[in-house]
Amino acid sequence: MRKANKTTDTGVTPDNALFNPDADEKYLFEQYKLYVEMTDRISQRRATSNTFYVTANAALVTVASWFKDDFGKYIYLVSGIGVIMALFWFFSIRSYKQLNTGKFAVIHEIERRLPLNLYSYEWDKLGKGKSYKTYWPLSHIEGLFPFIFIALYVALSLFAYFNF
Repeated sequence: MRKANKTTDTGVTPDNALFNPDADEKYLFEQYKLYVEMTDRISQRRATSNTFYVTANAALVTVASWFKDDFGKYIYLVSGIGVIMALFWFFSIRSYKQLNTGKFAVIHEIERRLPLNLYSYEWDKLGKGKSYKTYWPLSHIEGLFPFIFIALYVALSLFAYFNF
């Protein structure tokens, strides 16, 4: 492992909580592995959260279809619940994105003290997510789904308004 610099260009200094000049270097890689594993668990929780919201929205649309005889009476309630749920979903995606951004910033910092900066190198190779031709971050794609459901609920409400 490389010898740690006293200061990095990202502001990590002996005064920062991340930098511990007295720490034994042999523990650095173990901490790094643990932190990467925890970051992966956040990504797994994010996927589980998305599965929950897709399932809940699909169930809500299914419930709406049960009221086909009284469609006009219940569709506004179902649509209102659906829009609120989709907004919660959107903010959940945004929160996970922010959390992952912070976690990967820490991983990049730790990698500066390791022989290979694999995550940093990969991110550079992917153009840092700035070009959809090179790499389109998943958070951009998954962020569309709540709005697709919102559009569906609005369309159902408009259909009910103009037909009942």
